[in-house]
Amino acid sequence: MKRISIDHPDAINVALLALQQNQVIVYPTDTIYGIGTDIDNDSGIQKINHLKKREAPMSIIAHSFDSIASKLIISNPLQNQMNAIIDNGNTCIIKYKPRSFNNLIAKDNKIGFRIPNYPFLITLLSEWGKPITTTSINTAGQQPLNDPDKIEAEFGDKIDLMLDGGIIKNKSASKIYMFDKDNISQIR
Repeated sequence: MKRISIDHPDAINVALLALQQNQVIVYPTDTIYGIGTDIDNDSGIQKINHLKKREAPMSIIAHSFDSIASKLIISNPLQNQMNAIIDNGNTCIIKYKPRSFNNLIAKDNKIGFRIPNYPFLITLLSEWGKPITTTSINTAGQQPLNDPDKIEAEFGDKIDLMLDGGIIKNKSASKIYMFDKDNISQIR
């Protein structure tokens, strides 16, 4: 595993190269540390599921809503509510247009997405030009890890790159909202 501080001048370039090489990366967000890979990297997605000891869909993170909006199906009455949820850094699960996302990360033609409020991550995603997968760095059923040293100790041999943003204190994962036709329900 390679580890680099997000304050290092080459951190973005190192992360971009890792994504180009279909590697699995760990990165800080505005809520917790996440683990992800390119959204079309099947082996990386399977590696993350194996690391977490689960088989489940994964959310994606994108640098802006506009970058993915054309792939989503949302009714006009819910658009304003979605904007408020996105602005708070929370996750939305919503139907998407056919062939817009990798089936390994979606379920029932729905995808979870989040727009982070974390400048480093927004810059990385903007330069990458498309979303990456995202899930918490932990084994299923365990608390997410927010200390880079603990992440390295537990998962260092299973990840390719850790972008070290220091310890994220007193943070919990984002809330998750399910969009279904004209209804929104909070599921976490």
